[in-house]
Amino acid sequence: MKSKRLIAALLSLLVGCAMAAICTIGIAERFELGVLSYLFQLRGPRPAPADIVIVAMDELSYRDLDLPMNQPWPRKLHAQLIQRLAAMGAKRVVFDVLFLDAGTDPTADKELAQAIAKVPVFLGIESAVQRVAGGSGSYAIEEILEPYEPFADAAAGVGLVGLPEDGGVVRRFLVERSEQTSQYSTLAEVGAGLAPGDGIARPNARDLINFLGPARSISTLSYYQLLEKDRPVAAALVKDKIVYVGITLRTETGPSQKDIFETSYGGKRIFGTEIHATAAANLMQRDWIRRLPSSLELAVQIIAAMAISFALICVSPAIGAALVGMCLIGWGVGSYLCFQAGHFIPGGLLVTLLLPAIYLFCTMYYYFVARRSAQNMQNAFELYLSPEMAQQLTEGGAAATLGGAKLWASALFTDIEGFTNITEEMPAERVAAMLNAYFTEVMEVVFQNKGTLIKFIGDAVFVLWGAPVRIDNHAELAVLTALAIDKEVERFNSSGRFPTLKTRIGINTGPMVVGNLGSKRRFDYTAIGDSVNLASRIEGLNKYLGTTVLFSESTRKDCGSTVPALRVADVHVVGKKETVTLYTIFDPMPVEVVINELDLALAFFKRRKWEEARTSFEKVKALEPRLIGACALYLATITEYAVSAPPEGWNGQLEFGHK
Repeated sequence: MKSKRLIAALLSLLVGCAMAAICTIGIAERFELGVLSYLFQLRGPRPAPADIVIVAMDELSYRDLDLPMNQPWPRKLHAQLIQRLAAMGAKRVVFDVLFLDAGTDPTADKELAQAIAKVPVFLGIESAVQRVAGGSGSYAIEEILEPYEPFADAAAGVGLVGLPEDGGVVRRFLVERSEQTSQYSTLAEVGAGLAPGDGIARPNARDLINFLGPARSISTLSYYQLLEKDRPVAAALVKDKIVYVGITLRTETGPSQKDIFETSYGGKRIFGTEIHATAAANLMQRDWIRRLPSSLELAVQIIAAMAISFALICVSPAIGAALVGMCLIGWGVGSYLCFQAGHFIPGGLLVTLLLPAIYLFCTMYYYFVARRSAQNMQNAFELYLSPEMAQQLTEGGAAATLGGAKLWASALFTDIEGFTNITEEMPAERVAAMLNAYFTEVMEVVFQNKGTLIKFIGDAVFVLWGAPVRIDNHAELAVLTALAIDKEVERFNSSGRFPTLKTRIGINTGPMVVGNLGSKRRFDYTAIGDSVNLASRIEGLNKYLGTTVLFSESTRKDCGSTVPALRVADVHVVGKKETVTLYTIFDPMPVEVVINELDLALAFFKRRKWEEARTSFEKVKALEPRLIGACALYLATITEYAVSAPPEGWNGQLEFGHK
């Protein structure tokens, strides 16, 4: 966990640095501002301002006034227009037109100057930068292109006609100002009635124009309509309004090509005159789109990127995908609501590009770590299970946590007969080599038969079927494994490497608590309960019955008819009140006559017909050498009971009062 948090912290720090680096390049800013068009489209057009109107020098005016598209408009027409606007009660007139020099007609210039003086008129100015080569190198000279002096003297003021472009798109209010242009207002400011130094708050260089809609979203009159005498325009359309005059064509040809711009609203391009008018409306209504200082924006984005990155690497891919989706939706909804309230919230780069990339990395890291952890877990399980079962358990998502569950399972115990006597004279190294070889070779059949090796107890082995992987035929597998162990021991002995060993096996099926048992700091996977204890007791009874494999009645019932079983005894063991019926199995099984005779002998023994029982056990002893030990035990017990009667409550069981 500490390692994961450290990696998460390092990743988040790296992401923060990357975010800081990305946000300092221009392409990141353009990407962020590119979201504006979607916000505008989602919001839709807004009503046109009631106090601004545009007089368009459009195609209809060129045609109606019979003007060539490739020449400046006659100043006589501009004089007539201003006179008409003054007569209609226009509040102020803003020309998005440059009148830099004297015209070819002095009379027309005089008429225009006189008209300008009749109503507040604001004329456009522009700055021009020239590169001049000198002896010490080239340098730049900035020149202010001001209106022709008689026009400037008559005008109420001037305004900069330039518009700020970011990658060819107009979004912001302010163009970069030099020392010479800093004293001038923009056409939007003069149209809104703002003057330098008036103390009124204005947009800063980062604030954005709140476009009303696509082109022609502001009320527009054709230039020629104001000059018509037969069908004069109603004065109410102009009275007390701010009038912007400029090129506004539907075709982007001729003189219009240099005065049309892409905007953050998207869609069809908009002429500069309408952009100035829109900005003026923003200023008058104080509803431009505000931005936080660049340093604060950057800090917020870096912190957000680091926090989300840290979270992504600490959670699963599913939760991470939900988190990325929530961030995307949350930012989308939040940015739109803020946009509606007049604020721009960046983050498009983070949620649409950076976060998915981080999520992809975190997912790859997660699966790499998970795969490595699963492999480690599988390797650990393979110490107790077959590789196939270990893989099944690992893919099932088993967790190594403290706790147990009550299950119906089969337990098997083995023990080497006379192990102490066999190893008494052997060097410790020889004993270790023998046990290692024995456990490695003999216990391999446990894994082949889906058994779970719980533990080695000296020379004994504790094996479980039915947990941690559930198996329906666990009892059958346990009994068949016992037979396989017996055969493997024969093969082990035949190699002649070590002294001859005999392995005794006991099996019992029943309820038991299985799981990780111990303390919180250290625990083992094991099984406990009366059923487990009985399996251990049954293994020990092989010594008295002369058998190799013994299993209980509950195991036989779970096996059904798939496994042959030979009933050898009903026993009463210490710690158990009930009588336990025991079975054994041979390969091959005894012939039918032996089985029938043994059943008869056990029936005589239970009915206390000692002589008949003795005769039958003697027959079995003679017919089946593998049952000599069991028959000898019964014959000794018969001799004892013939002298002194069995204890009260005896019902044919053999009594074992010690472990």
